[in-house]
Amino acid sequence: MASAPSPQAPPDRDLLRAACGGDLEAFAALYGRYQHVVYRFARAMTGCADAAEDVTQDVFVALIADLPRYDASRAAFGTYLYGIVRNLSRDRLRRERRRLSLHGLSLIGSEPSYVADPAGGLEDAQRAAAVRRALGKLPSRYRELIILCDLHGLSYSEAAAVVGTSVPAVRSRLHRGRHLLRLRLGHVAVMTPSAHMHPARCAI
Repeated sequence: MASAPSPQAPPDRDLLRAACGGDLEAFAALYGRYQHVVYRFARAMTGCADAAEDVTQDVFVALIADLPRYDASRAAFGTYLYGIVRNLSRDRLRRERRRLSLHGLSLIGSEPSYVADPAGGLEDAQRAAAVRRALGKLPSRYRELIILCDLHGLSYSEAAAVVGTSVPAVRSRLHRGRHLLRLRLGHVAVMTPSAHMHPARCAI
């Protein structure tokens, strides 16, 4: 989920233990380590930068209150954190009751700083825009698993823990979600399992 800490940085378990004891510096370190990934997931779920910023803030406010109840024996911290982001993002969408605006959603998590081929870059941008629109129209039960597994690289078992379902259900929903995505994309040949999706990263 987050990049591996440097050898000098304390591991998550130490930061969690200190944060649970009221160490604000330890909590700030956790925030710095996970804020970007929380934001990316929230933005992919809500399709809106402003909503993602609000959800990210709400996630860490909730984390301050809930962290003493976190049980590492029941779930990895990343899985636990993804669950909070998922729930708050879905709450946000239910409150707003409006169509998703997926402007700026990047399926690869970053924007290229240089395009060697302008024509190819335009084609890629058009393809990415088509994927964003199609992804935003999927039911959330499919969209969230595509985001978790194909964008964030969670395994089937990790994604199952986040959404509270079984591994076979994750497999089934991913298969259905990818199929629906391709149908919505129509003639746009994009996001096939061998290209933009990464099924190997989703292995149990």
